[in-house]
Amino acid sequence: MVRLRAVVLLLPLLACSKPSGTTVDFRRAAPPGVAQGPAVATYAQDTITVAELNQRFAEMNPYARARYQTLEQRRDYVEGLVRFELLSREAIKRGLHNDPDVVEAAKRVMVQELLKQELDEQADAITDAQVKAYYESHKDDYVKPAMTRLAHVAFSKEHRAKASDVLAQARALAPMDYAAFGKLAREHSEDAASKVLDGDLRFLSDEELTARFGPELLAASQKLERIGDVAPELVETAQALHVIKLEGRQQALNLSLEQASTSIRQILLNETRQERYRALLERLKAEARFELSDDGLAKVVVDPKAPTLEAKGPQPGFVPGPQSPPPAR
Repeated sequence: MVRLRAVVLLLPLLACSKPSGTTVDFRRAAPPGVAQGPAVATYAQDTITVAELNQRFAEMNPYARARYQTLEQRRDYVEGLVRFELLSREAIKRGLHNDPDVVEAAKRVMVQELLKQELDEQADAITDAQVKAYYESHKDDYVKPAMTRLAHVAFSKEHRAKASDVLAQARALAPMDYAAFGKLAREHSEDAASKVLDGDLRFLSDEELTARFGPELLAASQKLERIGDVAPELVETAQALHVIKLEGRQQALNLSLEQASTSIRQILLNETRQERYRALLERLKAEARFELSDDGLAKVVVDPKAPTLEAKGPQPGFVPGPQSPPPAR
């Protein structure tokens, strides 16, 4: 993250909210441990050393370092550092550190740094035991049988002629015309549960398909090769006659704990970050004695059709709330 060195410390300068005992330091930040040694440049009681420049150039990628091979190129780099510091000092002399835009920018950077420290740098490591426990409690997400999605129009066996007519209509449709097949299901199907869903049976495993409709429907579905295919004949089961259409297939999934561990660690890390974020916000609200008036909010006017007004001052910072925890299984 690019740090705005001088700006990042500006929040305490807010006159009405400066915490007691805070100080503001606008001095240039040299890399830790390299401020001493022979000087390359001095200005206004500050020094840029050989050790610092060695560190700065070592931190650059090889492409950037290639631009500073001559003495003149290094001089330009050092003067660029000094120009920035001198201009920032002049800005402070002119009181620009109290400018509302500058203060708002500083607050945004500090909030980012605060959240980085609280949610990332202090995050506890995810243990193997946590990963295993998550895998076992969410195993259905990692081990799944092959699934088939069918849509059907169902008829009682005494309505075979009508079923044959609807089969002919279904086979005349374009393979991807799911809306037209759904219309046939809504108008003709005698399966009350699925007709309101345009005949959609959702994804079912082979075991589920057999349990609900019988082995005949499973066998017929396995003969359908392409998404959108309609079975060429009526499928007769013990209970009914079916016109079936293949709407999707999902391959079986069988991820081991080892294969799933990387993604599980990321899930658990995200959950940990959200919990830390939620706890931080609750603590800060309690310390600030935060109160929100619904009566006051009800008086606020938000008119989508009103003209946009010219902004008065910088836009306030906004941070979204923590994500809601996933539902318990």
